[in-house]
Amino acid sequence: MRLKKPHINMDAGEGITGEYELYPFVNALNVACGGHYGDKRTIFETLNHAIPYEIELGAHPSYPDKENFGRVSLELSSEELAASIVDQIDCFARVVEDLGTTWTHIKPHGALYNDLAKNASLAEVFLNAIASYKEKTLYLQESSIIALKAEEHGFKVAHEYFIDRNYLAIDRLVPRSEENALISDPKQALDHLHSMADKKSLRLLDGFEVSIEPHTFCIHSDHQATPQIVAEITKAYGV
Repeated sequence: MRLKKPHINMDAGEGITGEYELYPFVNALNVACGGHYGDKRTIFETLNHAIPYEIELGAHPSYPDKENFGRVSLELSSEELAASIVDQIDCFARVVEDLGTTWTHIKPHGALYNDLAKNASLAEVFLNAIASYKEKTLYLQESSIIALKAEEHGFKVAHEYFIDRNYLAIDRLVPRSEENALISDPKQALDHLHSMADKKSLRLLDGFEVSIEPHTFCIHSDHQATPQIVAEITKAYGV
């Protein structure tokens, strides 16, 4: 009997060739909204391609750092960071409204995602900045500081795990600067997903396994092996 396909989300709108071809195989998109990549035009193009597939749409805000694709931590004042986050999400929301559709979630990107997981004061800044979007689900790392604080603030949280990344701990990814940060072998990625989604078990880089409560699983559109990984997942679980 075929297993029920897990909920898969993909980072999108990041200028990756062939990205649109993957939309039929995922459940949700996290759309870059000007921080690490993109602008109103790219948001519009991404959403316009996604809408026919009835995919869940979400904002993917970042540190305002296109030069480093949002993957470097920035030292910003609370006011500067909050203003940038609000600008990014408001821009995304306006395009969604212009297209006459709806959106469901918010997922921080890159270095901001990682910093929010461990920095309580930064998490408060972020959550206060998005207070007007409290009806949206936040995609966050399970047991992270931001996830715990988000629930305290009244947000709904979806625990997110990565199909194409290795872990040091339940709330800590292997840094991209290290050789074994990414999972590039499609069958290995499928095994990783199967363990997390079907066995509710996360295998850490040191071989230790921890029990998890996952809700959604991310694949990166800028990962060279993504088409092959998606093909393996589709073969195992169906579309």
